[in-house]
Amino acid sequence: MNHLKQGLYVITEDQQLDFDSLLSKTEIILDANISALQYRKKNATYLQKFDEASALKSLCTKYNTPFIINDDIKLATEIEADGIHLGEHDDSCKNARSKLGNNKLIGISCYNALDNAERAIQESADYLAFGAMYKTETKKNTKNASPQLLTDAKKCFSVPLVAIGGITPQNAKPLLSAGADLLAVVSCLYHADRPDKVVNEFKNLFDNYYESI
Repeated sequence: MNHLKQGLYVITEDQQLDFDSLLSKTEIILDANISALQYRKKNATYLQKFDEASALKSLCTKYNTPFIINDDIKLATEIEADGIHLGEHDDSCKNARSKLGNNKLIGISCYNALDNAERAIQESADYLAFGAMYKTETKKNTKNASPQLLTDAKKCFSVPLVAIGGITPQNAKPLLSAGADLLAVVSCLYHADRPDKVVNEFKNLFDNYYESI
């Protein structure tokens, strides 16, 4: 599995929800049909991450959704995740590829720099993420990126482009117009009373956009 289909790329919430609540909301989200799920957990023991990731992977298998691990190559390998996502302070794409092989997805955070994207492509990245596109509460000290960056990246790279950072159904259309293939979201789903309703709002946005071009 080394391709992501266009659509919603969901990243698990890491701050407010206990895991049981996160798991139940994740199943609702997966049942509404998304393109990928990434497990992101920064402050936890390896055993906790292993248990949580295993439970989430089982759900993703049930709903036939690619499951991606944030930054932990060992964890991605041990639970046989579909891929890994790496940021600027994580291991290199080149090292991840050598450990995971050619059949796993590797995504790279490029923030607001095409140079980062060029390096990632040279090291065989399968998709590129740019942002933060909008103000976000999920991550502090983010680097701001513009929709124009997506347009520029689309001219240079043939892999899927992911927009991330403060994205909602209300502000996402310009990102699709600029070239985003996937929209990465956290808070607007996990903090919603009806996450399935929000997923459907995004799906309508994608459908309407692609029908219009």
